Amino acid sequence: MRLLATFLLLAAVVSAQEPGTPARNFIVLHKQQVIGMGKAFAKFKKRNAEAKRSDLRKEMIEKLKALAKKEQPALLEALGNPKGARSLWIVNAIAVPLDKDQVKKARKLPMVKFVYPAGRMPVSGEPGTVSEVLEPGRREAFSAKGRKIPWNIKQLKAPEVWKQLGQHGEGAVVAMFDAGVNYRQQDLRKNIWINKGEVPNNGKDDDGNGLVDDLYGWDFVGMKPELAPPPNGQHHGTWTSSVVAGDGTGGTVTGVAPRARLMLLKGFGGIYNASRVYEYAVEMGADIMSMSFSIPNLGHTRGLWRLMSEHATAAGLVLISGAGNFPNQKIPVQIRIPEGIPCVICVGGVTAKQKFAHFTSQGPVEWKSVKFYEDFKMPKGLLKPDICAFPGPKIALVHPTDEGYLPKNNRKRGNSLSAPHVAGVCALILGARPELTPWRVKEILEQTAKDIAPRGKDPKTGAGLVDAYKAVKLALGK
Repeated sequence: MRLLATFLLLAAVVSAQEPGTPARNFIVLHKQQVIGMGKAFAKFKKRNAEAKRSDLRKEMIEKLKALAKKEQPALLEALGNPKGARSLWIVNAIAVPLDKDQVKKARKLPMVKFVYPAGRMPVSGEPGTVSEVLEPGRREAFSAKGRKIPWNIKQLKAPEVWKQLGQHGEGAVVAMFDAGVNYRQQDLRKNIWINKGEVPNNGKDDDGNGLVDDLYGWDFVGMKPELAPPPNGQHHGTWTSSVVAGDGTGGTVTGVAPRARLMLLKGFGGIYNASRVYEYAVEMGADIMSMSFSIPNLGHTRGLWRLMSEHATAAGLVLISGAGNFPNQKIPVQIRIPEGIPCVICVGGVTAKQKFAHFTSQGPVEWKSVKFYEDFKMPKGLLKPDICAFPGPKIALVHPTDEGYLPKNNRKRGNSLSAPHVAGVCALILGARPELTPWRVKEILEQTAKDIAPRGKDPKTGAGLVDAYKAVKLALGK
């Protein structure tokens, strides 16, 4: 049995301790933020209840970048202009290597909100190319005729969305924050997002975003454009991508949204790398981001993750994460980061018979101990998960290195697979109604879910099993 989320948990923790990493990297958070901590995000949602997502995206990017440009020069000067400092804008902060004395100095500065550990801060990678340049040609209209539809896709009622509502995820871009994806795989290659601002493999930063040849996304760990894992590498991202948008070219439609686009991103090793992934997804036009990983023991750094996620959500990015596979941990630490963040859609797991999957992490989650938020006090806490889907086993998945699929009785399982089911449903929703805000998308998912015992929204299965047909129908106002 394979608990898929475990790999990403280990990747996030181990890579932060790799030899050669700078001794101590920190993120120095400025007091001035576009959306403050505490209750500020709830107020933002209320003010923007009827806003268009595209307007929010443009407005938030402009405000976030303008604030960073205005405030950070003085912060750098107050820090003594340390070497290796880098600007962040998804939160107004400086990422920088600091010694103990510099950390003490930074904490005392009146303009500094908090100092957080940053994890890895890769400088640059070897100049690289993508191993295959995909043709961005026009795709034919999707049809499931003559193709097999797996049980999990049927139970989510995705085929009814395709046939009766005519929605296949066309127009929606799903950022896969994962371990790399075999974009050459026949069921995925037609659905890979392609950066139209880049000339493939010319060794230049054609679109001026600071990254060279970022054709399908970017690897912020290796600082390179190649995102396909080696044949003997980790295939987690290929499997999660196939659940979102496998189009059935080989005969089986593994994806909930078989015409969504997949933006490929890697960024494990600490919150600095993750923040760069968030910035890329927001700026380059992702609508949804699927995050099948769980990070424990972050302490107050959970607050920085929450602020980053709230800014991204305010900018129109729907964030989704699996609930994790840690049932033996004490509640409230079974559900971790990013899935434990209020604005992130946390997806739990149920079996093929629609019963609670025993290996799924349960809520609630507490935030009372996290500085600057200090809400959701136990025992009531924050109710998580928000919704549930299928974590396996025996889910149809593409073969990660060859054409075709894994055997029908494959034992791959974990809530890493639950999250991309919901990411696919969100792609169907935003394909139908692209201007819906992330909080409205979350409301629609919960309002239309099929209740799973125990009755009502609960800390095992949330609001229930996602129902793609009812969700898209409600989104369309039908």
